[in-house]
Amino acid sequence: MTETVLVSGANRGIGLEHVRQALAAGQSVIAACRAPDQAIALAELHERYPARLRIERLDTGEAGSIAALASRLDGVAIDILINNAGLYGGGWEDSAARQTLDGMDYDQWEEILRVNVLGVFRLTAALLPNLMLGERKLVVMMSSDLGSIASNTQGQSHAYRTSKAALNMLTKGLSIDLRERGVTVMSMAPGWTQTDIGGANATWPVDESVRRQRAVIAEMTSAHSGQFLNLNGEPVPW
Repeated sequence: MTETVLVSGANRGIGLEHVRQALAAGQSVIAACRAPDQAIALAELHERYPARLRIERLDTGEAGSIAALASRLDGVAIDILINNAGLYGGGWEDSAARQTLDGMDYDQWEEILRVNVLGVFRLTAALLPNLMLGERKLVVMMSSDLGSIASNTQGQSHAYRTSKAALNMLTKGLSIDLRERGVTVMSMAPGWTQTDIGGANATWPVDESVRRQRAVIAEMTSAHSGQFLNLNGEPVPW
């Protein structure tokens, strides 16, 4: 049976590349993003894979949008949920300056937490019935090395860091809550990747980062639930 993967934040960067590689591998994909009518790359992929790509509207910062998606997907089995949608807050240089002790933009911080933490929790809860219909029953939280408390030696990026640290706590907590239902939940650190946020000088090209992530995801079983791993399958310190 063909696996079905739902990817949030699927219109660009890591999310879009997950869609591309999943389709190339023969999986079916539900690609969710805030503005499907503007997602040109997804539209092009749909022309190539009309039977296996479904594009859906989703704003993970809006509870109503999540509920509406869950309603549209009623009865649809999902094997893997990749909670990729997230905010840094804007461009690196501009937003980083608004995440400092002296320059914190509190409205931006609230938005980041709403999308990166509450939105992920809401989406996972809303799509749990779909996951229960799937075979893999796997939830992948797209975290970050910046969410590691033990690895924080530079400070800065407080809004984003705290959101990803909170996301990691959700991973651990949900892995316990969902253990008896056979659902595996893990956090993925995709590495410093050449996205709009990471920039051209980042370590990993997007396609290579996702290729490695997918290799790790393919090996995930219930024994790995609650873990925080990087794109090489290595544990990341909490």
